Amino acid sequence: MTKRTRQRAFTLVELLLAVMVTVMIAVSTVAMLRSTDQTRRRVERQTGLQQETRAAIETMSTALRNACRGEDKNKTFEGLDAESDALPADRVKFLTITPLAVRRDQPESDVKECEFFLQSGGADRPPMLMRRLDPTRNEEPDGGGVVQCIAENIAAMELAYFDGRTWRPEWSSETDGWPTAIRISLLAVDPRDARATWAVQRVVNFPRMPAPPEPQAETQAENREGKS
Repeated sequence: MTKRTRQRAFTLVELLLAVMVTVMIAVSTVAMLRSTDQTRRRVERQTGLQQETRAAIETMSTALRNACRGEDKNKTFEGLDAESDALPADRVKFLTITPLAVRRDQPESDVKECEFFLQSGGADRPPMLMRRLDPTRNEEPDGGGVVQCIAENIAAMELAYFDGRTWRPEWSSETDGWPTAIRISLLAVDPRDARATWAVQRVVNFPRMPAPPEPQAETQAENREGKS
């Protein structure tokens, strides 16, 4: 008498359980990969935002350090306190020494009028930080030059001017002379995620300029030269 070999097959319940476990593993894997990819993209955007903001504040700092100062009335420094959408949107204008060519086909001086300000970035996008360079130094309304975007996604720019005792929101060299220092504050925001922000701040100090000689001392020197 031969013995029959019985083969045990999977039941329907076991097959369903196996399919469910496989699906759960696949869904978890896909979710994990998607979360990892989103995190990577967010980190890359944040890193790019930080690098662009640091480069922007470095550009402003370099221009300010090379600013032309003196008693000449044309060497003005103007800081305007302004707002846009309830956020600081200040402007600053001064003369700076820069080798950047504005009109490549014409000779021009290294001394150029420089202005930094924010400009609307369009619908659903943060403003942009702009720089205007003008080698002509024409009076208004003929002032022109070349405007260039320094950094995108700059939601706010706040400037403060130190007079030796307090920080002030505005400045005019015609009445106030020259500030001792200027504080630059930039706020960048990720256009895809308004919660992702990056703020940088820097203080640019201006070294003291030698005091002009007193008129009395000049007169005495002239008198001594005349007698000799």
